[in-house]
Amino acid sequence: MKWLGPTWIKIELDNIVHNLSQIQKLTSAKICAVIKSNAYGHGICVISSLLQSLNLPYLAVSDLMEALEVRTAGVQTPLLILNPNLVHETGEIVQYKITPTVTSEEILLSLAKHAFLQQKRVNIHLKVETGLNRIGVSLAEALKLAQLISEFEYLNLEGVYTHFAAANSDINYTKKQLNHLLVFKSKFNELGFKNLMWHSANSAALVTLPQSHLDMVRIGTMLFGQSTVNKLPHIINLKPTWELYTRIIQIKAVKKGEYIGYNKNFITKRDSVIGVIPLGYSDGLGVRPKDNNFWNPLRTALLNLVDTPNKIYLDHKSYPIIGKIAMGMCCIDLTEHANPHNLYGAVIQIPTRRTTINR
Repeated sequence: MKWLGPTWIKIELDNIVHNLSQIQKLTSAKICAVIKSNAYGHGICVISSLLQSLNLPYLAVSDLMEALEVRTAGVQTPLLILNPNLVHETGEIVQYKITPTVTSEEILLSLAKHAFLQQKRVNIHLKVETGLNRIGVSLAEALKLAQLISEFEYLNLEGVYTHFAAANSDINYTKKQLNHLLVFKSKFNELGFKNLMWHSANSAALVTLPQSHLDMVRIGTMLFGQSTVNKLPHIINLKPTWELYTRIIQIKAVKKGEYIGYNKNFITKRDSVIGVIPLGYSDGLGVRPKDNNFWNPLRTALLNLVDTPNKIYLDHKSYPIIGKIAMGMCCIDLTEHANPHNLYGAVIQIPTRRTTINR
């Protein structure tokens, strides 16, 4: 493959297929692959096309923009938008056969209007509140919305779901949320709303609470080779799917006592060999929101210790990032390398958060 620039992301599609097979060992429920945030940085068009070829029953994205990317890529797999939409978006939701998450009567009425005008049936999932206290409606509100949906010819209540707050850390609270959802299910059944798709489990609950699998599980990070659960079952072997690479674009010798980068944040403690790589905060490397609070410098320093990439890898050996990360560049200390002056163009691997790196 011919690279257009010095920086690239390597995606292992075979490992995504492998991870899906591992997930399928743990459940008989349908699998909804969550591909929000550009498929966790993997490229939403390519990944959605791959998952369609694997006949997954459902995909999920954050918003309409992501949903339209999937549809534009030619993917026709049922597609759930996890965030409630705004009224002006309902026409395209109907047009492109997208499943909205509904939490308000206003959206329902707009969906009914556009579904009638386009003569297209729209599947709807209700998001209910069980303890995360973010997006979702109460039992009374949910039943009211379900009844309203049943009054419109082109609207179809397909599913009801919730989201867990601490499936990787508090199993008792997660069970409490699940029991709350099952109360919803019982009340819906009593009023004749049967044969719905009920779902609650995310990647963590897939492992920690099998009884939460219900009709469908929503799997995101685990599909892409990571897990927030401390210990996975011994039968599960996830493989990495994403790696970020760049090349060294300059090598320079720097004397002891010289400053490196903006704001004089780093001073060399010895004669050093510095490499420059073309990655910076515009790429998502070491980004922090601006905050003028008095405690921000301390907070930033503490966060940098645990979260900001402070090393890169060259030939499987780590070297530190030094100085302040700039918009499009940062510096690495190559002094410990056996032959640092001959590293121009060498390939560097950067460990970082996938979803913060730009496309």
